[in-house]
Amino acid sequence: MTAGQAYAAIAEAGVRMITGTPDSLLNPLHRYSAARRQISYIPCGDEATAVGLASGARLAGARSLVLMENSGLRRACETLARLTMSHRLHMVMLLSRRGAFGEANWWGVPHEETMHPHLRMLPVVTAEIDGMKDFPDILRRAYATLDTGQRSVALIANPPFLAQLRGS
Repeated sequence: MTAGQAYAAIAEAGVRMITGTPDSLLNPLHRYSAARRQISYIPCGDEATAVGLASGARLAGARSLVLMENSGLRRACETLARLTMSHRLHMVMLLSRRGAFGEANWWGVPHEETMHPHLRMLPVVTAEIDGMKDFPDILRRAYATLDTGQRSVALIANPPFLAQLRGS
């Protein structure tokens, strides 16, 4: 299972734009997306900008996907709250799960500790992705939820899925 398979599932879900802030865990998907032309790929230096671009795409009638590390929720919190709660401009985000059980970096642990409280506060519907085989169905259901116009969706990429993105 590879980033190419994830990209194919994203394209099959009708996504027309991928945006986000590159991180080491989702890096294979960022690199693969940047090298392709089927889906517009816009890297950003800040998560709030990525969220804003996704909202703009939604206004234009295009499906988008925001890629970021779970720590990006803290960076984008004000923009997410304003766009989703005040203006009902919802989006789908794919969050790499930094700080999960077995995290090897001391600085990664707080990302896990703050992720769920932020998602509940915003409020964002969540689904966890453990493997590539489940990814197409989870994407389909995420966009079905998004299309209700009521909630944003965060897909949490767990370590086994992230390992499959790397092809390991």
